[in-house]
Amino acid sequence: MTAMSLLSLVACFVAAFAAYRLYVAYRVRLTAQQHGCQAAARYKHKDPVFGLDIFLRTGDAITKNQFLVEHQRRYDAYGHTFEALNFGSRAIYSVHPENLRAVFSKNAADWGIQPLRLRNMSPFCGTGFITADGSDWKISHDLLKPSFHRSNISDFGPLEEHLRLLLEQIPTDGSKFDLQPFILKLYLDMGTLFLFGESIGMLSGTPPSHAQGFLDAFQAGVNGCGLRIALGPLNFLMPKGAWLKACGNVHEFAKVYVDRAIEYRNKISSVEDSQAKVHQRTLLFNMAQQTDDRTILRNQTVQAMMASTETTASLISHVIRNLASNPDICAHVRAEVLALGDAPLDFDQLPRIKSLQHVITETLRLYPVFPQMNRVSLKDIVLPTGGGSDGTAPVFAPAGTLFDTSFSTLHRDPKIWGPDADDFRPSRWENDYSPPPFTFMPFGAGPRQCLAQQKATMETSYVVSRILQEFSGIKSEDEKPYQAQVALTAKSAHGCLVSLTPATEQIVE
Repeated sequence: MTAMSLLSLVACFVAAFAAYRLYVAYRVRLTAQQHGCQAAARYKHKDPVFGLDIFLRTGDAITKNQFLVEHQRRYDAYGHTFEALNFGSRAIYSVHPENLRAVFSKNAADWGIQPLRLRNMSPFCGTGFITADGSDWKISHDLLKPSFHRSNISDFGPLEEHLRLLLEQIPTDGSKFDLQPFILKLYLDMGTLFLFGESIGMLSGTPPSHAQGFLDAFQAGVNGCGLRIALGPLNFLMPKGAWLKACGNVHEFAKVYVDRAIEYRNKISSVEDSQAKVHQRTLLFNMAQQTDDRTILRNQTVQAMMASTETTASLISHVIRNLASNPDICAHVRAEVLALGDAPLDFDQLPRIKSLQHVITETLRLYPVFPQMNRVSLKDIVLPTGGGSDGTAPVFAPAGTLFDTSFSTLHRDPKIWGPDADDFRPSRWENDYSPPPFTFMPFGAGPRQCLAQQKATMETSYVVSRILQEFSGIKSEDEKPYQAQVALTAKSAHGCLVSLTPATEQIVE
């Protein structure tokens, strides 16, 4: 085929697709009118057929750590709800609370994730709570839920043991260093301990033999999933060989623990058994009590690792960074922590440190761990608002419409939070302040709300309190404006640059 023939073929395809788009748009307008809907503001595409310009601009923003800034600019330009093209299909972007209520809660069953994720992620993590809708999601959710009962997350002994390893490794001479990698190592250890009953040994430097190369394979697997989702219909351009090999390595790692969990389940006849008490607190052991299907157990554990990777670690790093940048607030929180005395911190005691809880909540507002989320309409449906010249008319979302929201933008809306919406002000949460529904969603909302919310916030409270006990001064050494590095979660692109002054008070743990 000559170059001219190829160009002619491409031109014919583009023309045919453009004609098809016009036909679909016409049918959508007719149906929308029947439902009393109006169109939302439209993104001004340079590519009016496929909308590849917004895809390229988003990719460029991600590489420059400007992803959240780019989303904010779009909402500033087009309002709380607008339409765009997503590889030629329709997409609705919205941060309006009523639309969020409809998508994540009221009509949650009509909005799914499976069309976006399952085909692209299945070779890595199969069917589970991250990739499935409907009954498959319900099965996964029910398998996971018991592991987050208070009885399984209230023992801080293992966390304290690993935190002591971290404290032995960080500089305490007042020199500048990045705390974030140490917190990430801590939570790689804590994540595998919670999931499998065995730490991966990042802090101790003694990983089990079967974990050799696992972290690189896991990261390659996760990155491959993300790239395939981002590329949409162009994901065939991604080479598969190295990715599938990484997926296989992760499966072999998980298989070791799946086999052990089933073996424990078969051996233990009573939870009074001393060995059972150890493994009963692990997520995989709890799931193995409910099923012996090795593929299901493997998929659930790999997806649980994806959900837990960097989440609590990112939250802790952001909290420490905020305290280091606000010495008066830090001193106040530390005084409240020290006022508890020498008694070991426990699950009931930590929520009483009100100033710390306000700092954590304000950190989640400004720096949500999951700053952006997508859904796809599983059938023709109407969003309550966002259409028309004033943005108040309902908007029609035909089956297959992508819904994209930015919690980062929502949490900084001056109409909701006031003129100081961009400021770190924990005092806004005093007197048990509760924002309007669906204006504060750091852990999502509705049936898919994060199961690990309490675990993440309580462990953050514990780690931050212990650091405040150990150090009388936490000074920020970061002179650059904040930038978010966004993948599955969001963390500081510059890390958590601090210097620490050891405490003179004697702390007993």
